[in-house]
Amino acid sequence: MEDNSVSEELLLSEGAKAHLQAAGKWVYVISSIGLLIVTFFILHFLYDYMSLSAWDDVPTGGGVGYAMIMWLLPIYVLTFLIIFFPLYYLYKFSLNVKIAFRDDDSEALEISFRYLKMHYIALGIGILAYVVLYFLMSKFF
Repeated sequence: MEDNSVSEELLLSEGAKAHLQAAGKWVYVISSIGLLIVTFFILHFLYDYMSLSAWDDVPTGGGVGYAMIMWLLPIYVLTFLIIFFPLYYLYKFSLNVKIAFRDDDSEALEISFRYLKMHYIALGIGILAYVVLYFLMSKFF
């Protein structure tokens, strides 16, 4: 009878390690730039909030700019959340890959792959959210 047990440990060749290290470095660059863009996006939103809320200012508060920015707030927050989490998980993946190869730590490598899995889950949820929003917007507008 065959032994159907699965090995607990998977060995990586030196070539696979080199590819994974290079991917980790590039993912670090991509996620850092993406998180920087998201930060710029948040700062831009705050600037828009301050400048648009002053449009057509009335003594009782509000105005056209205030109504416009409050209408855009849910769209901005949803977009921020959909973009932020995949980038954050990529960033954590790259940091754990770096730790895994620096310290020769199998657990850090396992954690890095968990973050990569979470990245793809967040990316899939984000794409589904955009598709649903697209169809909802096209139906109502």
